[in-house]
Amino acid sequence: MTAAKGSTGAGNIAGMHAPQAAYTSTKYFHEIGPCAYRNWKSDSECYKLHGYDRSFNFTFGCSHLDKQGFVVDFGGLKEIKRQLEYWFDHTVILQADDPMVGTFRQLEKLGHLVLRTFPLISCEGLAQYVAEYVDHELQQKNGGRNWVISCEMIEAEKNSAIYSPRHDPERMLFPELQEIAKEMEISSGQFSL
Repeated sequence: MTAAKGSTGAGNIAGMHAPQAAYTSTKYFHEIGPCAYRNWKSDSECYKLHGYDRSFNFTFGCSHLDKQGFVVDFGGLKEIKRQLEYWFDHTVILQADDPMVGTFRQLEKLGHLVLRTFPLISCEGLAQYVAEYVDHELQQKNGGRNWVISCEMIEAEKNSAIYSPRHDPERMLFPELQEIAKEMEISSGQFSL
């Protein structure tokens, strides 16, 4: 189940026709991290706090190249790398409704960790969140000329999940995913400013 399930928000673009990419390119961000996390809903050892580096492999598409002949100007992705580091480099990441968020927020206030929360903490959920963030940034910067075809989130080079935004019939845009994470944390009584 993705964070997008059941959305009726204004940003839900279910049924949107996926544009055809005449050109594609890829960008790989290798081993961002490490970060610690746990999946509080897991029935396996993933319930316990553990850690991995995270790598991200993006496939971008466009129907026409920019004036430089690029699908995406890789030199213009520095802010995206900084955001990935902000979320995943020496942080603890939790699902926003994890009952331990309050405890980790207290540890954060004491300076023992940096906490980031997400609507869905699985590889699939993080691939969705990051893909929508990057696609949002491309749309803001380039007005729809290029887009994210897919985002592969790789966990410790052993596990990965791939999310393709324009093939998700229940797609939610990045601002909605951010709001969901905040609402989940607030509704679970864990949110603190």
